[in-house]
Amino acid sequence: MLLAHFSLLATIAAGAAAQGLLSCGEAQYNYTEYTCFDDTTLCPVQSGIRTLDCNGACYDPNKYTCSNTTLESYSPYNGELFDCGVARYDPSKYVCYDGDMLCDKSGVTPTLPCGDACYFASEYTCTDGVLSQYTGPNVCVPDYGDDEICNDQGCFLLPCCPGLISVADKCRDPCELAPSSCGAGSSKRFYEVAARQGVSERQGLAERQGLAE
Repeated sequence: MLLAHFSLLATIAAGAAAQGLLSCGEAQYNYTEYTCFDDTTLCPVQSGIRTLDCNGACYDPNKYTCSNTTLESYSPYNGELFDCGVARYDPSKYVCYDGDMLCDKSGVTPTLPCGDACYFASEYTCTDGVLSQYTGPNVCVPDYGDDEICNDQGCFLLPCCPGLISVADKCRDPCELAPSSCGAGSSKRFYEVAARQGVSERQGLAERQGLAE
């Protein structure tokens, strides 16, 4: 589904004073939740995937492509080619920015433009066309976000944010799934350890019951 353009004046106003925010024009934003394009447009991260800018509209790069600044839908890995300036490209492997710059994709994750370079958002940030090493928290999937993305090339697992566990292809807060088990501090600590170790919610409940016995 095509995402509406996000107004700069409406972006993350409540968190503007928080440390670690970056600037996009006159707006401030959380790098793990948004991407800034051309210092004017903020596009959100959806289920661990950074949506991209196409002439002022934000779109999912695994469902749409921006061919010469025009949004086009496509079917992944069917071999269909699109135009990016004088070049032709497969949107399953590349993303076209500003109608004349191609950046590659790694699975479902597109690299982003910065000047004449392409970069991974998990490794760098881009400010005024200059790349800087990203030292903030790891990009992760928030509560109730999809942690598995599938396409014709296969399925890709995305990391859940700290404290969350993977349940039925979604990142969930274990204390919301089983509130009674998180009443005591020891129970909450158990779930935090389980989340770090990748233990599923069902396995966690089974082990808690075994410990209680």
